Amino acid sequence: MTHPRTAYELSESQVATPEAVVSLFWHLVTKYRDDLNQVLDMGAGDCRFARGGIFERYIGVEIDRKRVAIAQPPANGKIIHNCVFQHAGSNYDACIGNPPYARHHDIEHSWKNRTVARLENELGISLNKHCNLYIYFFCLALLKSRRDGLVALIIPYEWVSRPAAKAVREYIQRERWNVYVYRFQMPIFEGVMTTASICFVDKAGHDGRWQYYDITPEYRVRKRQGITDSKKGLLDYAKRGKIWALRGLSPGSQKIFTLTEGQRVRSGLSKSDVVPCITSMRNIPRNLRTLSHDTFRKYVVGAGERCWLIRSNEEARSVALDTYLEYVPSEHRQNYTCQHQEPWFNYEPHPVPQILFSSGFTKFGPKVVVNSVGARAVGSVLGVHGKTKIRVRRLQNYLLRINFEKRVVAHARKLKKVEVKQLNSVLNTFVEKERKRGPEASRFRKSR
Repeated sequence: MTHPRTAYELSESQVATPEAVVSLFWHLVTKYRDDLNQVLDMGAGDCRFARGGIFERYIGVEIDRKRVAIAQPPANGKIIHNCVFQHAGSNYDACIGNPPYARHHDIEHSWKNRTVARLENELGISLNKHCNLYIYFFCLALLKSRRDGLVALIIPYEWVSRPAAKAVREYIQRERWNVYVYRFQMPIFEGVMTTASICFVDKAGHDGRWQYYDITPEYRVRKRQGITDSKKGLLDYAKRGKIWALRGLSPGSQKIFTLTEGQRVRSGLSKSDVVPCITSMRNIPRNLRTLSHDTFRKYVVGAGERCWLIRSNEEARSVALDTYLEYVPSEHRQNYTCQHQEPWFNYEPHPVPQILFSSGFTKFGPKVVVNSVGARAVGSVLGVHGKTKIRVRRLQNYLLRINFEKRVVAHARKLKKVEVKQLNSVLNTFVEKERKRGPEASRFRKSR
């Protein structure tokens, strides 16, 4: 975030829905409703969801004045320039649309606090303030639709599994409403990585049924067996155990705090001004098992990756490092982390992980390497830590045998991601298996 938000950033959070998707949307609506009286389009944009719908009355609410100016509401409807959270209407037969997507970092704090307080009070739940903007729209749709109404929204598929949306899922489950989720197998929004889905909450149904479907690139609908492709289901989320995962360090901005070898040399920094780090494992071969000094130099330093983390958090800094920090443009440090540490470059360091784990992957599972070079994990690279020295080879082999692809929700068309708490669950299972093998197998050697 580089400037204050009044509520949420319109240009970043709102993306027009392709006409083919709108057409499919209404085709699917007919499976759950033959006709609708009054519908509310939450974040109406140019009113494209008004075309092809089965309703008597359309109400579109749009906060962006520019979009309202070009909107074309139907003869049996209207467009209202307002924030839908301030819209007084309620008791709609259906709440529809493609609500804006924005990360929780990018939502203005006072607006978020007021909105969350209201939703929590009216729904009787406790929301996670780390959820993304569309979840608040989802909650509002549950409130503004009739007791037997329909919620029909195009939202990220991740809501069915992410911890940040857990309270909403549990609320729907307690009400025993029926849920139908159609996951797109292809990207439908240009430049947007998140996997999209069309989600229906049928408040007229009280079977507590959750059904999942895939939408192919040809717009055919196929039934899925569940959230994931594995009969074991989604990987659990768990707290830390004797061995745990830690998200990569976020010092403020990788462009400032991590350097390639060329950038380090051009900035006049010596090796004593930096420590080795890993910001990406994309150039590390899948069959590599140990990140040693030689392999670090070959696959990370030599590949031009950001491989050096500046030691700006230490009190004893060199003149060269202080000079480097002095010349960092102020606009480059106008982010949340830099603005919430004093001074702006004084990040809190992470311990050196014993194993490095790439949270993102495309097939089967992530890369897993033993961290012999002592590199710090940064960003999307996860570190595996233990209270005592881990038997790293046994754990590495265990992690490499797991088919993570079948047990996580796809982040995008090909990209899958393992969350920190999901990896914790796997690590806890490993520790328990080792314990059952007996004292010798489960013994962890004390750190020196």
